Amino acid sequence: MSFAEIKGQDRAINILKRSIANDHIAHSYLFHGPDGAGKKCVAVSFAMAINCTEAKGDACGQCTSCRKISSGIHPDFTLLDGESGEIKISAIRDVINGMVYKPLEAKKRVVIVNGAERFNISSSNAFLKTLEEPPADTVIILISSSPDMLLQTILSRCRKVSFSQIPPHIITGILMDKMGIEEEQAEFVAHMSDGSPGKAISLSSDDVQQVRLDILNGLFTTSRESRGAVFELSEKFSKDDGSFYNVLFWILTCLRDIIILKENGDGGLIINKDMGETLAALKDRISLERLLDAISQLKSAYKGQDRNMNRQLALDVLGNKIADSMI
Repeated sequence: MSFAEIKGQDRAINILKRSIANDHIAHSYLFHGPDGAGKKCVAVSFAMAINCTEAKGDACGQCTSCRKISSGIHPDFTLLDGESGEIKISAIRDVINGMVYKPLEAKKRVVIVNGAERFNISSSNAFLKTLEEPPADTVIILISSSPDMLLQTILSRCRKVSFSQIPPHIITGILMDKMGIEEEQAEFVAHMSDGSPGKAISLSSDDVQQVRLDILNGLFTTSRESRGAVFELSEKFSKDDGSFYNVLFWILTCLRDIIILKENGDGGLIINKDMGETLAALKDRISLERLLDAISQLKSAYKGQDRNMNRQLALDVLGNKIADSMI
């Protein structure tokens, strides 16, 4: 993918394009900003642009170098992805050992570490030594949504490139153009994505939207049947982290919407617009104190997963608290 195909990060991309054009490419970078803002995508495009044999300042996407990097099979390109767990010393040693040799094909070897905040102490110290004396023909790109978790000594040795949240109208266009989603649905999802196209794409899936409808129709109802729905929902959605966190997210949007309807009354500001009448019917039945108490319980459920909390029990407690509030 070329820089020209990436939407919403013009500032970051222009910094990188100028560094290529002026031949002032740094030895190490830190790409930091919100999750799903396109940091990894830009990093790979930067690697392609640096080594492209046909274009200057961007990637053509067609030359052998571009195609190999895009496919992840270039011998001088490494993508170490720490999103799924801790980055251990063994993985870092493999990367460092590969930097000893000159690039086989590329103008510059590029090493990308995604989720760099997942370095443990040993891997941080090992990587720090490489940053202190970086090979002249290597570009290191660290990607992090939590740069404050990195060692200050690592941060001080990287050129920082910040990424911002992407406006909803740009995300709407991405969903329509890339995913073929209808405009109304694309706008709906874009406004829930916190400026992250990646999150928007995830939220737009049929499975995730079905979770939303199950929560709205099961838990947030005007009848006493919500009590029975609590146990069905907790059993259904507690089996894995993905489902569990999707449920917490949608419950939070419902609680937020009810608070807005209660305090402001403007249905245009709520997220779940298709269920506006149902949520509006609840606003006078639930006190603000109980809504805030439910949100506090929800936050505890989020944090509890770090302590291996029982997911089904957490949803039972949260669901019953909401059901009690509507009686």
